Amino acid sequence: MSSRPLPRYFVSRTDSEWSEQGIISTLEPVHAIDSFFLGGRHVVEREWLVTIDAAGFLRAICDEQLSDLPEVVQQDLAFNEVIGSAASRSMDGIEFYTFHLEALEQPPETPGLNDPVYLYGTLYGPFPSASEENHRGIQGQLTVNRLDLLAGLVNSAGYSFHYQTGAAGSTSRCFNILLPGDREEEIARGKGLVMAYPLMPGEIGLGDPWNEFLVSNLIFDMLAALKEDIEQEKINHPLKNLTLPVVSRFSFEKELESRGYVIKGEVAMRQPNVAGLLPNILPDVLSHPLPSAVTNAIGKVIKDKFTLPPEGTVDDFIALARETLKNLPGYPPPRAKALQNRVRQASVEARSGASRKQAAPPKPVKTPQGTVATPQPVNRKHQKSEWMQDFIETHRQPESPPVTRLTNLKSVAATAQKATPPASAKPSWMTDFESGSQTRIHEEPRTETSAKSSPAKATPSQKSPPKEAPTKPSPAKAQPKPPETKPDWMKDFE
Repeated sequence: MSSRPLPRYFVSRTDSEWSEQGIISTLEPVHAIDSFFLGGRHVVEREWLVTIDAAGFLRAICDEQLSDLPEVVQQDLAFNEVIGSAASRSMDGIEFYTFHLEALEQPPETPGLNDPVYLYGTLYGPFPSASEENHRGIQGQLTVNRLDLLAGLVNSAGYSFHYQTGAAGSTSRCFNILLPGDREEEIARGKGLVMAYPLMPGEIGLGDPWNEFLVSNLIFDMLAALKEDIEQEKINHPLKNLTLPVVSRFSFEKELESRGYVIKGEVAMRQPNVAGLLPNILPDVLSHPLPSAVTNAIGKVIKDKFTLPPEGTVDDFIALARETLKNLPGYPPPRAKALQNRVRQASVEARSGASRKQAAPPKPVKTPQGTVATPQPVNRKHQKSEWMQDFIETHRQPESPPVTRLTNLKSVAATAQKATPPASAKPSWMTDFESGSQTRIHEEPRTETSAKSSPAKATPSQKSPPKEAPTKPSPAKAQPKPPETKPDWMKDFE
């Protein structure tokens, strides 16, 4: 087992071979994924940068080493600071950990709204540290509460890391999640801070760090579980009467079509004489059958016809999560409040000191000499793709069915590249988002979810409908943009 200090709520893998050896990557970083200052009243603020390499390993780098980074990483940092998001954030603390989030497990039948949830991934740290061993990744399970995770997603959304993605004015974002790894007393001392990053696996994302789709899936699954508990506990909350938007409208429609439905505009109609589709006719991201308790997620599924839900963006889900938290009784709990108090604006002295760092000249092209250290082969059940199952089995009651909800981000990323909708004329429902009046929010089913999603860049080919001869509008007669109004679903919270 590792001898370095670990967060109180983190449990490393039980197989000794992995725990002893861990992983250290010697590959150069390919992207920056986060930037912040760490310090406080008794600790000098220092700038930190979190990077990812092509194999998906994280590394935390302090201000003294920033000038030695590859050119592309320094370009990421410069662009993000110009955009002006995470560059001004400071965490009042003395140490932090980084956590590559790979999966979320929500155990079934836990009483109350603030259920414990389990996050699986690879932990690095604590930082700062003079030991190179702290850069060695340890796989394991981090336990937090449902509200810890939702609040971390909402409160950290304004500090996402921005990237320019080619098109003029087009940017992508990497979201981070500040989570408590220890009791609120330790959090108040500036210890036990965990910076979690839901990221594309290295073999799928090839180092691309943007994660909007993954974050949308995480928030959707959390809100879906919370909504079900609110209904079971009979709590008066606006989420009780709302439905959630789907994460991918394209995937949703394709799955319905595979189950015997015909899509006509905004309506899905079941074909006659199609048997075996009820009650599990609605899809989830894993294409697993849904339990009967979930089939009412988007309306009366026993009908042959229903209106399709709109597709939500990551900002839609974050806004909905923010309004949901505001209306929960007893929010924020003590640990979430202690964590929120750790984040503030970086001081002028810290920012001016960081700006005086000199950039290094471009490095000569060289052949990488390092390799990624990997553990010795172990039994199949301890391979990276399956080790989380050992933890999951310990959370299940022997007599209960395996209905735990699992959001596997590796599976989310793998299917994302197949689920991007083809280029087509803009559907009418998009005008609801553009005018700020979202008319219908719909809930996608959830079960043992391996939410598979894809970057929005890749789009499958499809024949485009015949186009009418375009008419060039006169600039002088351009219609004024209508004033933005709040979406309809936000009125329910008011």
